[in-house]
Amino acid sequence: MSEREARDKLIHVAREHLPNTLINLFTAMLIWLFGALVFLPAAYRIAPGGLPLACGVILLVGFSIFVFKAFTGLRPLLESTSDVLAYEYTQRRKAKFPLQRLKTVVECLIYVVVALILYALYSPFLATIHPSLGGLVLITVILWICWMLFKAVNAVLI
Repeated sequence: MSEREARDKLIHVAREHLPNTLINLFTAMLIWLFGALVFLPAAYRIAPGGLPLACGVILLVGFSIFVFKAFTGLRPLLESTSDVLAYEYTQRRKAKFPLQRLKTVVECLIYVVVALILYALYSPFLATIHPSLGGLVLITVILWICWMLFKAVNAVLI
């Protein structure tokens, strides 16, 4: 695949998947904003016992539905973006790595950033369910990030 084909693929994938992906992501962000900044603080003020747990679970489910709906379009967008970024890197600097390895590295780094952003967005809802739940998810995310970084380093070294 040439650089022009990668750009054309990104344009095609963006035209196909970007509108629905953005709608789902903006809906998830609205749920997060109202949930984390309005409903959860209000629930803690009204009834600190059980109401925050119920609100947290409801908001977690609603937020998750729209995030997972967005992933169906976000994944091809991220893959196409990693192709274009790999070509840009090879064009600006003389890369010592084959292009396919560079694509793997860029894709892994993009996924790590997305995982960190998602964990930061999920953490307020997880903390309302149980304080240690956020820690358990963080351990899982860190292990996954280590695996992705290992995959990226492995692609560079081998």
